[in-house]
Amino acid sequence: MARDLLNIITRYHRIQGSKELNLAVEELKEVLDGAGLSTRLLKIAPGGMKGYMEIPDGWNLKSAYLEFKVGNTVIEKFHSKDYPTLVAAHSPPGEGCGELSICTDEKCEGDVVLAKGYVYDLYKTIDAKLILVYDPKRFRDAVPYTGLFISRNEVLDKVVMNIPYTTALRLQSMLIENPALKVTVCWKVESEYSDEGILALVACNTDEPAVLYTSHICHPKPGAHDNASGSVANALIAFTLANSKNSAYFPSCHAWVPEYTGTIFLKKALKNPPKAVVNLDMVGSNQGITGSTLNIVLPPLIMDSTIAPYAYFAVKYVMDTASSFGGFKLPGVRYSITPYTAGSDHDVTIGWGWDSVMYNEWPSKYYHTNMDGLSTLSITSLIQISLASLLTGSLYYQRFKTDQVRARFKEYLKAWYGIESLKTGVNLTLVGNLIESERLLTLDKINELETPISFRLLYKKIDRDTFLRLREIRGANTYLSLYAPLGYKNGVENLMELFKQENLITWTKNEEIIINSAWSIIKDEILK
Repeated sequence: MARDLLNIITRYHRIQGSKELNLAVEELKEVLDGAGLSTRLLKIAPGGMKGYMEIPDGWNLKSAYLEFKVGNTVIEKFHSKDYPTLVAAHSPPGEGCGELSICTDEKCEGDVVLAKGYVYDLYKTIDAKLILVYDPKRFRDAVPYTGLFISRNEVLDKVVMNIPYTTALRLQSMLIENPALKVTVCWKVESEYSDEGILALVACNTDEPAVLYTSHICHPKPGAHDNASGSVANALIAFTLANSKNSAYFPSCHAWVPEYTGTIFLKKALKNPPKAVVNLDMVGSNQGITGSTLNIVLPPLIMDSTIAPYAYFAVKYVMDTASSFGGFKLPGVRYSITPYTAGSDHDVTIGWGWDSVMYNEWPSKYYHTNMDGLSTLSITSLIQISLASLLTGSLYYQRFKTDQVRARFKEYLKAWYGIESLKTGVNLTLVGNLIESERLLTLDKINELETPISFRLLYKKIDRDTFLRLREIRGANTYLSLYAPLGYKNGVENLMELFKQENLITWTKNEEIIINSAWSIIKDEILK
């Protein structure tokens, strides 16, 4: 079943707002219905805002090609049927030919401009018919995935396409070695905007779920690790519970959503809120290929959590499959706890005060590229994380030795931070006190944050240069999008120092000034 579901999902180009995302959701629904699950579709109207997040418009890519020539010699060419990530998501259509120029500090304009950076900013600020984007942080031989996700009133007469880092380096080298050389670029992008609704899928075996399992099903083709893997793990868990005997059953809901876009509507979609949430995002890889480590991503330490200790315990129970020379059980895969990090659907449910944990593998060699294929996954690992997630929910529902599990995990957390403090030199006085004492936020008394703060919204509120510097500061997104807003709404003091200690970060004075400047705007203009 796992292989079949992976094949189904990865054959679609699942960009948010696209027909193919909806087709993937509908086909998954058919499979789950056929397996005996009770499912229903959620339809989200495209465009507009909810809370502090923008909802994408409808958009479909029909076809695209890109060609580089010197004289009559074609030096490189790409087509979207072979490179699904060739066109930036939600790029306007267009076609033409023009001379290539390189974006520099002195000049960043021309018919065709090669550039790197925040793609929405490049689209807004570069005067060109075609913007070619490369990303040194992605696998150098792959075409990276980027997304504009512009609204209808932001559509301009320009196209944004992506090329591999190796191609960008080759083009730059050619023009540096011979400034008089003319590289001609021809392109054609057939895309369209639509008013089609965006689909999400929910399956519940009860009206009062103990645990909600979430996984985003969007992202470009093939998108195997990110996130067909989490979507299939979620389906395996749902299928197992639907076919379990009474002793193995626990009440649950399962959601397959466009990332953030679908999750922010789940509260209204569920008849009752869950007691806990397990988010599955990029799991079950062949770690020898992806270079990943399985992260058990904790909620912020200012919040009380019971699901997180169970999540760690379940992973140890399922994945300690290797042995020492003396026969002691050891991890069969790489895994570790990690402090709260923003970037997936757990951000939304944490903001609502729902006890949430995420299983996520990071880094991932082919992340956000056309090479994120099925070969990056391990069926064995995918089944193991499904079992661990299932066990997490079962233990939570049974309240299996709750006091002991929480106490032992608390001791482990203290030891983990103690060792990390020795490694990093970060003083952890506040975090140590927080772990020892009652958490500042109890789950039944949290003032909710409707949605996290999107960085797109922040881009529109603050100075451009400040924003671009902000993007490069480690932890700034996590702090500003959820940690600080949620803490602020609940009267938590010393938020910045708590966050730095929790995430083992040492910001420079200048970085703190930039972050505090952005936080002031969020607090005074966005959260007001």
